Amino acid sequence: MLLRSCLFVPGNNYRAILKTEKLEFDAAIFDLEDAVPIEDKETARIFVRDAIEKLKFDGRLKIVRVNGWETGMLEEDLEFIFRGTSEGLDGTLDGIMLPKTESAADVLKLERLIDKFKRGKEKVKPFIIALIESAKGVIKAEEIAECKSVAAIAFGALDYYRTLGRSYFKFSPEQTELLFARSKIVNSAKAYGKKALDSPFFGLIIDREGLLKEAKLAWQLGFDGKLVIHPNHVPIVNEVFSPSEEDVKLAQEIVAEFEKEGKPTTVGGRMIDYASYVQAKEVISIYEEVKRRGKGKEEG
Repeated sequence: MLLRSCLFVPGNNYRAILKTEKLEFDAAIFDLEDAVPIEDKETARIFVRDAIEKLKFDGRLKIVRVNGWETGMLEEDLEFIFRGTSEGLDGTLDGIMLPKTESAADVLKLERLIDKFKRGKEKVKPFIIALIESAKGVIKAEEIAECKSVAAIAFGALDYYRTLGRSYFKFSPEQTELLFARSKIVNSAKAYGKKALDSPFFGLIIDREGLLKEAKLAWQLGFDGKLVIHPNHVPIVNEVFSPSEEDVKLAQEIVAEFEKEGKPTTVGGRMIDYASYVQAKEVISIYEEVKRRGKGKEEG
């Protein structure tokens, strides 16, 4: 499952929703939360429900960010989306993003609601992306990642920094103030075999260098991808989180040599063990999935 670039799409902007079919993200997150004013919530639910059913994504993922528990609107969001569709959501809705996740209990409550509203004929149960946006959520990241329904943990730096009593306008160039939270989230996710998604870039939309720097930092820390709030950021994020030709070539050499020897060996003067072999196979797998995605677009 590729989650390099996960683009937020305002649920009340039908034009933006329609444009998603032509964009190159790995997942669209149709947003019912922060991007939608209170007076537009019902309209957004209608637009998002229609998008889930009708848009053709060719393997890319459809995710809905519902409103958080504290708003009192989450249950209504799910009921409208699940029960409002004509044929059910089996195979059309891939995941649900839970904002402001602060505990495993938050996730388990969402699981029960999903079971309540999904139709019996639906064999595929949407996975959950737990969005951590507070100091409490960061501390509880491990128990959140342990939940079976959670496929990924995502980081929301803006609201997290607010819980520290600071404004995101005060982010330092090095973002050392976010390092603990990012590292905690990555390690918690990977400890339980889950994906880790970095925060959106909150600098100027035109600051491509700033985005590139932040994305490279996230990759270096171990994130699998990044949340995105503007379509122009998607190509940069995809590039950072995709294996380079050099990466793929080395991975192929490692796999070939290890399988030939059947035991720890060396490649290019470096020790190669079983863990290196497994990691190399993962790099090749990501590369092949990216390649298939591109080929599918050309044929379409």
